[in-house]
Amino acid sequence: MILHFDFSTGASGDKILGALIEVCENLGVAGFEDVESLAASLVPEAKLERKSLMQGGIQATGLVVEEDTAPHRHWSDIRETIEAAGRNDILSKRALCLSLEAFTAIAQAEAEVHGVDIDHVHFHEVGASDSIIDICCSSFLLDKLAPEAVFATPLALGFGTFVCSHGEMPVPAPATAKIIEGLPVYAGVHTGELTTPTGAALARSFVSNWQSLPFMKPAALGYGGGSRMIEGAANVVRVLVGERCVEDGSISSTDNALLEASGFMIEGCTLLETNIDHLSPEAMVFACEELLALGAMDVWQEPITMKKGRLAVKLSVLTSAAKAQEFAEAVVRLTGSLGVRRSYVERTVVPRKVELKETVYGEVHYKTAAVNTPNGSIKLNRPEYEDVARIAREQGLDFNQLYEDVRNLKDL
Repeated sequence: MILHFDFSTGASGDKILGALIEVCENLGVAGFEDVESLAASLVPEAKLERKSLMQGGIQATGLVVEEDTAPHRHWSDIRETIEAAGRNDILSKRALCLSLEAFTAIAQAEAEVHGVDIDHVHFHEVGASDSIIDICCSSFLLDKLAPEAVFATPLALGFGTFVCSHGEMPVPAPATAKIIEGLPVYAGVHTGELTTPTGAALARSFVSNWQSLPFMKPAALGYGGGSRMIEGAANVVRVLVGERCVEDGSISSTDNALLEASGFMIEGCTLLETNIDHLSPEAMVFACEELLALGAMDVWQEPITMKKGRLAVKLSVLTSAAKAQEFAEAVVRLTGSLGVRRSYVERTVVPRKVELKETVYGEVHYKTAAVNTPNGSIKLNRPEYEDVARIAREQGLDFNQLYEDVRNLKDL
């Protein structure tokens, strides 16, 4: 089982928890009563209420926590509350680790932002009872689902400013800005705070793969709604749970039947671009080869005309969202570019696998694929260039004829 979060309108603790409640109820592994009981054991003085929200035409679960007197808590107080839940078997070992990891990320960010020792951090909005409940109960439900991998879209942050107890702040909030370091994020088109420190910390703790919907067979979904209305959008986090259909980009074990029956994959990627007018063609070739060797999905060059009529090259690199920063730094290192543009894109991909086959000329690796569409089936049986070129050189054969021979295995 795998799980996918859609964070296209940001992430907050209540939205993540609401979505997990719905998907767990749909699968029958846990329900709101379990969350309510856990919340009561963690923060007895708080009351958790479930509401049905309508966001952008989508019905979603909303959550409200009420506490008559909400004290300012230190990180040491919160850590003890969470660890006690683990000692008393209220939280499983996995749920305990996830909870501590998420809250530690918040505590470290707050400590750095305010310049204080981590154990003396005063939690205000972030450390209130609702965040304790959001983090621990979300970790509890994720443990119940026990996914083998958690995927998510990049985090939408919003832009502009928002008002908190410290006054007017830029988006993202200072603590959020620290927590999201190294994660794939973007501003989006909606003003205000879309991703909170709690939402960012849960995303960092939960998500292992940052991309759009992976190749999967969905079994259940859930929506968690925020209280804020966003014009032109549904302020929700969506969770999809299902079975994985591919692993590491190739078809997994039930292979041939799955390959024949499967449709196109939609894969999320990051496109990196930079304009270059100061390198020789040889240097550009070297940069492209190095980027491919690092594992880029694709690398290409396009001739362009820059300002003042200067001829130049646009270097484009396609990579996963999780590795976008790594490749952006590699582009700067290899080309000396002073800026790299980044955009989130999706590509339609045919499921494929690589097979080693014996031919009359020797062993050749093939990239094979098959997909059924309403307009008929598409089948590919493509020999790898490197193997064909090697055999052509070793045996003194014409490359074009050899390629056609090994591509049409049935004729051999």
